[in-house]
This record gives sequence, structure tokens and C-alpha cells, in this order.
Amino acid sequence: MKHEIMKRIPLLAVAVFVATIGFILDGWISIEMMNAIDTVIDKDRELFIQRSLRLMLAVSLLVPSQLLLAYLKGLYKKSAITGAKKHFLKQIFKKDIRSFQSDNNAEYLSCMTNDVKVIESDYIDGLFEIYANVMNFIVGIVVIAYVSVAALGVGILLGVVGMVVSMVMGKPLEKQQKQRSEFYKDYTIYIKEFLSAFQIIKSYGLHAKVKDDFHKKSEHIQERGYQIDRIVSYISATQNFLMMGILYSLMAFSVFLTLKGALTLGGVILIINNMEKILRPLMTISEWLPKLNASKGIFKRIDDLLMIKPSEPESVEINDFKAELTFDQVSFSFEENVVFDETSFRFDKGKKYLVVGPSGGGKSTMLRLIRKYFHPKEGIILLDGTNLNDIIKESYFEQLSNIEQQVFIFEDTIRNNLCLYKEISDAEIWSAIERAGLTQFVKSHAEGLDRMLYDNGKNISGGEKSRLAIARGLLQNAKIIILDEAFSSLDRQTAKQIEKTLLTLEEVTIINVSHVIFEESKALYDATYLVKNQKVSLVEA
Repeated sequence: MKHEIMKRIPLLAVAVFVATIGFILDGWISIEMMNAIDTVIDKDRELFIQRSLRLMLAVSLLVPSQLLLAYLKGLYKKSAITGAKKHFLKQIFKKDIRSFQSDNNAEYLSCMTNDVKVIESDYIDGLFEIYANVMNFIVGIVVIAYVSVAALGVGILLGVVGMVVSMVMGKPLEKQQKQRSEFYKDYTIYIKEFLSAFQIIKSYGLHAKVKDDFHKKSEHIQERGYQIDRIVSYISATQNFLMMGILYSLMAFSVFLTLKGALTLGGVILIINNMEKILRPLMTISEWLPKLNASKGIFKRIDDLLMIKPSEPESVEINDFKAELTFDQVSFSFEENVVFDETSFRFDKGKKYLVVGPSGGGKSTMLRLIRKYFHPKEGIILLDGTNLNDIIKESYFEQLSNIEQQVFIFEDTIRNNLCLYKEISDAEIWSAIERAGLTQFVKSHAEGLDRMLYDNGKNISGGEKSRLAIARGLLQNAKIIILDEAFSSLDRQTAKQIEKTLLTLEEVTIINVSHVIFEESKALYDATYLVKNQKVSLVEA
């Protein structure tokens, strides 16, 4: 992700350049003010007017430069953080489904919220602040050197001492920032998990337990934040103390030079005003460097999470399903948990299959193997005689349609939710709508296919979402349709009607994994498979 931010260096450079112009104008203002003060002391009215006009010109130019800087700085931040987020999402979609599902999704959520926010505030802002303050420091040196090299030397010496002290004090802050990032990650994961278990918490009266855990974790993370804020306060107070001490020391030295006749009154005022341009950048840089260093750990964690794990090469492209999908002596396990042990069965093209079995028996795993989410530990899965592992996913998925219980609805029109942003004729759309039992639902609304669905389908019922998923699957014209508990949200009559429609599709293989079984529909299936005891076996009629 870091390299995406670094691509925005040209924008950062332009912003820093404009900031430098502002610093130069500020330095010019200081010099003109010094000259104006000295002319007042010399009682040279004409020269005072000339220098006052130059002073007003410099001030008038300062305002538009600051406005331009604010715009460019905002543009740089927007571009950098948008690029980082786009890269994050792009890398996620490069992962295959198996790799993605093996990760904890809450880690992605934590990265997209907590970590990206820290990167924005500590790294992206930090790059600008450090570069801009370096330029401010250089301008400050030039302006003071214009008046007194001796005063400059003393100021730099005092400033370096202050910077070293600030950097030493900033080390604990760097460690605390890294720890806080880890705590926020764990906290986000915890929140996601207990919200996912909301139904169980309500059903079993676990409110007290969850509240107690939540309060403890919240208090712990707030305590960590308090510790960090306390360290920041100490550092800030120390920096301010050092700043005041250095300014007073330099003021005393400037007065000494004035008494010796080596400096004018205007020069003293210029040195005092511009010494902050040397001291403040040194302090600011020492404050931002620990934050930049702490960001390295965050970048590493994000890069590790987004790392694309090597997968088996795929070289065979297909454009049809012609004969059969075969499991040949397939074994699969999750670590010590054996799901399948040398089981063999097959699905023939155009036939309809009902898959049954107890919960935890392996039905979902069988579907994941068919979908290429997992590969067999032993044995082989063949599609028309070709090892499924060798078939390019994209071409295989074109032959496959998944209709599941959990349906994702885009915040878009019914048409786009059905077509999934592909060009499909109205005739095909209405045919799928009719077969999925959606005709009344679509026609009952004045906007029809252009009706908007919001927030993952919150403005429609669960049954309507399921039927949309079925119509969506039919529109894919896939050769294999997998029904994964697709009828669980439908009323009995609608489910039977849709099931019957699907079972009459010609040249389409149906694999229906369901707990909802209608006795009168069983005869319409060519075969029923029982998934149980690490095997998939044919149930005799």
C-alpha cells in the first residue's frame, strides 16, 4: 500500500513548493518589517512609506498562496488516501475465494477503518509536515543569516539540543502507537463477532456476559489511548518549555549584540520572530518522525494481509459442460477433521440431483469443492475428464450458477440486480422473472424493473430476495445450477412451484442441497445423494 501513496509524491512536491513560497513571503515580510522599524527609529519618513508599501505587497501575496496551499494539500491527501483504498480493494479481489475465506474478515474491516485512518493522520499528513517544515527551517536560516550569522549559530545549536531531547522523548510514543493499532484491530474483530452472534445473545440471555466483556475491552483500549495522550501531553509540554527557554536565551543574546552595536532593534525583532521558523520545524519534525516510523508496522501488517498466496497453475479453458462432473476417490479434511474419505460419485449433464444429509455431514464442503474454493487432499475431481484443478476459474464459473440462502442485493435497480450489469434482453429478463415467481412483485410497483433496492434489499422481504437470486441464476444461462438452501426463505407453495420450474430445465444440471424437501417433488429428481460418515452415497428409490 505504501507504494501507492508514494505515487502521489508529485502532488506532495507541488504542495510543498507552494508552502515554500509562503515561507519565503513570510521571510520577506519579516525583513521588510525590520527595515520599516529601523526607518522609524531613523525618522526617515519617505523611506518608511516605500518600505511600508513593499510590506503590504508581501502581505497581500501571502493570502492567495495560503489558499492555494490549502487546496493542494487537500488534493494530495485525497488522492493519496483514495489511491491507497483502491489498491487495498484491488488486492482483495486478486485473492481467490479459498484464500479469502481462510482469513478473518474482521481484519480487513480493521485495516479499512482503523489502520487507514492512522495512515492518513500519521503518515500522509506526516510526509507533508516533515517536508514543509524542512523548507520552513531553510527559509528561517536564510532570513536570520541575513541579519546576524552569530545569532543564527547560537539559535541552531539550541534548536538541535531541543530536537534531540524531543526525539528521545518520542521513542515511547512510537511503541505505544504500534500497540494501539494492534488493540484496535483486536477490538474491531471482537465487535464484529459479538454483533454476528446477536441472535444467540438475545435467545440465551447472554446480555450480562457480553456487556461485561465489552466494558472491559472498551476500558482497556481507552486506557491505552489515555496513556498515549498523556505521553503526547508530556512531550508537548517539554517542547513548549524548551521553545520558551531557547527563545529567551536567544533574546538575551540578541540584546547583547545590540548593546555591542552589532545589531539594530529591527534586527532583534526579526531574529525573535524568525527563530521560531528554525525551532518550530525542528520540534515538529521530531514529533512526526516517531509517527512515520510507527506507520511502518501498519504497512507491513496490511501488506501481509493482502499478500497473494501462490496457487496451483490453471491452464485449461473450457466453454461448455458436455458430459459429467466426477469425484474419484476424493478425500478432504480440515486439519484433523476428516470430511470425505476416498468417496466417489458423479453428476451427469442435464440430470437433477437432490443432496441430503445431517448438519455437519459435509454437504457444504462438497459444494465448496465443486466451486473450486478448496482442492481435494487426495483423489481427483474431473469435469468432462479434465482435472478441475487445471481448469481456469473464470471459464469454469461461466458454466456455474450459485443460488444460495444468503443473497447479496446491490443498492441499485431490480434490473441491474438481476442482470448483474450485463446486457440482457427484456424478453430473457421477463422469462426468468416468471419462472422465479417474481411477476407480481415486479409489476406491483410503478417503476417495475427500474425500482430501486436499498441497503442489501432492506425494502423487500427475505422470500423476494431469494426469488431474485433464483431469477439471477437463471439469467446466467449456466449449465450447472447449484441450489444451496435456496428455498429456506420461501413459502411452501412458491418453493414447490419454483423447484418444479427448475427441474424441467433441459440440458441443465441441477444440484439441490436443501433441508426443505417436498415428497411430491422427489420423483422429479434423477437421483438423491446422501452425504454422511465421510462418504457420498446414492439413495435407492
